[in-house]
Amino acid sequence: MAGTTPPACDGATFLLDEAPDATRRQPASHAGGRRTVDGARHAVRSLIRRLRGALLRLAFNRPAALVAGLACVGAAVWLAAIDASWESWVSDGAGLLAGATGSALILVALGGRRPDWVE
Repeated sequence: MAGTTPPACDGATFLLDEAPDATRRQPASHAGGRRTVDGARHAVRSLIRRLRGALLRLAFNRPAALVAGLACVGAAVWLAAIDASWESWVSDGAGLLAGATGSALILVALGGRRPDWVE
């Protein structure tokens, strides 16, 4: 059947050996978007890990934790006290998150590091 013209090829001839192979690995740009999605997931996971590491380094530094905690609590109190026209459920949630994070940082700064167990 080499050299036959299929009806969908508009008169172009091809050999059976030159037909596209379904098992051949396609480049990442032609993979149907799967690699792009996996790459985006990896980027998000990496970002979360980096943010977690930065927060842990901040918490272990007691003076920096106290300053950052006071700043977060101050921002949360300010958001709760004002009555701005741009306020929404998003700003309310951000205020709650900032207040909780700030309170936790203040408690860590005042209490210091404790051992995991006592012998």
